[in-house]
Amino acid sequence: MVFRQSNPALNPKYFQGGMGTETMSIEGTISKTLTLLGLVSISALIAYSMCLQNPGYTFIFTFGGGIGGFILALVIMFTRPAQPQVLMSMYALLEGLFVGAFSFFVEYYYLGGSEGVVLQALVGTVAVFMTMLTLYRMRIIQPTEKFTMAIISITFAIMMIYLFNFLLMFMGASIPFIHSNGPIGIGISVVFTGVAALFLIIDFGVIENGVKYGAPKNMEWYGAFGLVITLIWLYIEMLKLIAKLKSRD
Repeated sequence: MVFRQSNPALNPKYFQGGMGTETMSIEGTISKTLTLLGLVSISALIAYSMCLQNPGYTFIFTFGGGIGGFILALVIMFTRPAQPQVLMSMYALLEGLFVGAFSFFVEYYYLGGSEGVVLQALVGTVAVFMTMLTLYRMRIIQPTEKFTMAIISITFAIMMIYLFNFLLMFMGASIPFIHSNGPIGIGISVVFTGVAALFLIIDFGVIENGVKYGAPKNMEWYGAFGLVITLIWLYIEMLKLIAKLKSRD
């Protein structure tokens, strides 16, 4: 099954078989995913450490890394370079700055120095990833066309909410309840985290089909790239959900 819609980084039309001798493999995609996640982790640790020493870096890294990574991701998606590893590595490093600084912000500004939240979010992200992978491999949840279109539509709505909220920040306002630790705010985070988790099913499906239909070897990088995008989103949503719950203690 080739899906009409999916993660923009995993557009199915680019995962169809070609004339090359080397084709995409699961092992190659896993290796490249770990490479990109390693770069994200290193950059995040550096950013977190620098923010600890000088909190003034927090907003620089959060906005600089987040916006820079977003722009670079769009460049990669729309230009589709044949050898994307350099640009994707740069994206991973920028996103690492964002992840590290945002994690510091949540622990030391939102929660007033409550440590352990980042570790809990990391463990939660890994647990959700393994759960969704198991559900996918056991064919309990499959990315059918209706499933894919529904998750894509909800994801688009979530991105529009975040964009609108980002614009409101410049006017000193925000969308009601989105950052609240009340029942509605926690409910919003639960929904957003759930959608991010379900998006992994779509990613798994497109990658598996790329291997099945003999996609070109460089599609391993795009498979890894799309998966990393979803994992970063899942981690951020998990972090916010745990922080909201912890702030109620």
